[in-house]
Amino acid sequence: MQVLVLTHIDLHEEVTDKQGVDRRLQLFLDALGGLGARFTMAHLVQPELAAAAPDPARLALSQARYWGQEVTAVTLLPRGRPSPPTAWNYYGAGILQAADQPQLRSFAGPDQAAALARLLDTTPHDLVFAHRLPGMCALLRSGRRPARVFFDLDDLEHVVRLRTTLRPPLWPGKLATLAQLPALLAAELRGAALARLSFVCSSADAAHMGRFPGGGRFVAVPNAVAVPAAPPPLPAAPTILFLGACDYPPNMVAAERLATRVLPRIRARLPAARALIAGRGSERLPSAAAPPEGAEYLGFVPDLDTLYARARIVCAPIETGGGTRVKLVEAAGYGRP
Repeated sequence: MQVLVLTHIDLHEEVTDKQGVDRRLQLFLDALGGLGARFTMAHLVQPELAAAAPDPARLALSQARYWGQEVTAVTLLPRGRPSPPTAWNYYGAGILQAADQPQLRSFAGPDQAAALARLLDTTPHDLVFAHRLPGMCALLRSGRRPARVFFDLDDLEHVVRLRTTLRPPLWPGKLATLAQLPALLAAELRGAALARLSFVCSSADAAHMGRFPGGGRFVAVPNAVAVPAAPPPLPAAPTILFLGACDYPPNMVAAERLATRVLPRIRARLPAARALIAGRGSERLPSAAAPPEGAEYLGFVPDLDTLYARARIVCAPIETGGGTRVKLVEAAGYGRP
C-alpha cells in the first residue's frame, strides 16, 4: 500500500527533536506502517529549501530514519511568499475562503494547489493522508478528489481562533478576524466531507463537529507518547520544568509568563525554587537576555530522562491554542505532577 502524506510541518532529521505535532503524525504513520504501508512524503516548505533541490535519495533516507518507516520519496512543494500586509489581505480576503486567510495562504494558494495537482496526477498512491488543515486546504483547492482520503484535523482551528481572539487584550482589528470564522469552519467541514474518516483529539471535539450537517465522520484519536518503564524519582529540590518548542507563540508566551510572572511570586514564598525552561529556542526568549532570579534557560535538550530527573513538578501556563497539551501527557508519563 502506497500512502501519500501531505503535511505542512518542516523537515527534521534529528530523531530526538519531535514536537507535539510531529508526535501526532507519528501515531498515524506507525499505524499505517503496521498495515504494510510505504510512504511518499509531500512537505510544503519554505521556497528557498525547495529551490535548493536536496538530493532525493538522501532526503528519502533521512526521513525514513526520522519517522522509522519506509519512505520511498520526499517531494518538496514550495510555500507561497507572504502577501503584502494590507487590510484586505489580513481581514477581507479570508472571509469567503479559509485558504485566503493569512495563516493558510502560503500553504494553499493557487501555486501550491497546482503543484499538488501535478503531484497527485503523477505519483502512484492508494490513499492520501492530509495532515491538518493547511494540507487539506491545498487538497481542496487542487481540484483533485482522490478516492481514499483520510484527514487528521487535530486542532479545531475555528475553536482555536475563537479562543485566541476573545482572550484579552481586545482591540477592533483583533475582533474583526471573527468574520473569518465561518469560512474556517466551512473548510474543516469540506475537508471532512472529502475524507472517508477525519480524526480529532478528543470525543468532545468529535461530538462538536458531529453537530454540523454534511461534515463527514469524525473519530477521536487521543494524543499519546512513549513513557519510560521506570520514571526517575522525584528530587527534593523545588524545581519547576517548562518544556516546549519556544518558536511556537503559545509556548513562547507561556515560558515568558512562567519566568517573569509566576516564578518571582513562588520565590517570594520559597526562595530556593528554580525554573528550568527547556526546548528549541528557549535560550532566545526575551527574558533570557537578563534571566530572572532562579530561571535557567537550557535550549534544546536531547536527554529527556536526565532533564525530568531534575524536575519536581512541570508547569505549562499556556493561555491560547487548542488540541492536547502533549507536554503534560509526557510529564504524567515521567511521574511528574
